[in-house]
Amino acid sequence: MKFSLNPATESALYLTRTYPTPKDKVMKAWMDPAALQKWWGPMAAVDWTPKIGGTFRFDYPLVAGDKGAVVGEFRDISEDMLVLSWVGEGGKKGLGGTLVTVEFRKVPKGTELALTHELLPTGAARDVQRTEWLGRLERLTQALT
Repeated sequence: MKFSLNPATESALYLTRTYPTPKDKVMKAWMDPAALQKWWGPMAAVDWTPKIGGTFRFDYPLVAGDKGAVVGEFRDISEDMLVLSWVGEGGKKGLGGTLVTVEFRKVPKGTELALTHELLPTGAARDVQRTEWLGRLERLTQALT
């Protein structure tokens, strides 16, 4: 498995990971709500039905009983890409309104996933998102094996 962390800017995070798995299987792990729940991470609730213009919501249990959520809209969906608006609520509201783009690229030994999370408000927010995305991508690795 190949993994790289591209240089980030203050307001954007770039991650790539190559999975030794066919592209359709990697995309299904993202697009199918039941498959997504198996690897995404700890969530109290999820509303995820990918369709352009549709909305999604992840409710997260936080420390000391607090709750946080990420909500957004499916901006674009194609055979190679998923684009989402990404807004934090509650304990995650410091995230503000951001944009997540996930690209799925067929490569000789599987699928390269390229993730861009942009419009982050601060370098600290970018670093928190890096940690969260790295955890998700690692859990996806486990789910695909």
